[in-house]
Amino acid sequence: MRSRSSLLATVLLAGAALLLSGCAGSTGGGTMPFESATGPASSASPGTGPPTTDLQVSIRADGSVESAHYRLLCRGSGPLPESQHPDAARACALVAKEPKLLTGPRRGANVACTMQYGGPAVAVVNGTMDGRAVNRRFDLRDGCGIADWHAALALLVDQPALQ
Repeated sequence: MRSRSSLLATVLLAGAALLLSGCAGSTGGGTMPFESATGPASSASPGTGPPTTDLQVSIRADGSVESAHYRLLCRGSGPLPESQHPDAARACALVAKEPKLLTGPRRGANVACTMQYGGPAVAVVNGTMDGRAVNRRFDLRDGCGIADWHAALALLVDQPALQ
């Protein structure tokens, strides 16, 4: 019996040592440095590493000729200094909070949209968000398109006058 209890004690001590060695790099909250409870952060500090969002925004107010073009660079919800977007802080906050605006399906994919025409304006957003490709088109051709445009207004900057 002594050998059995001795073996059990050895296994328990080895398990405790393994658990304690795994906690050696912990910050106290059970997560690794620069990691939130929901997963790893994008970077150790705002000024280092590649951007988590790199988008090109092209607006064609008349539907054909580009009237505005912006590059948006963000790390998390904060803009990077290289951003050319006129309100990069607001646009970065929007795409961080509502990424499905750019990665999810267009509104109206499975519902009927009102036959309301908002004008010929088109916006195209291309690039990457957290390593995922983004290729999203916005228009004002029906009620669903108008709703999507309004939801993305901080990114698209301005809404051409509805006609």
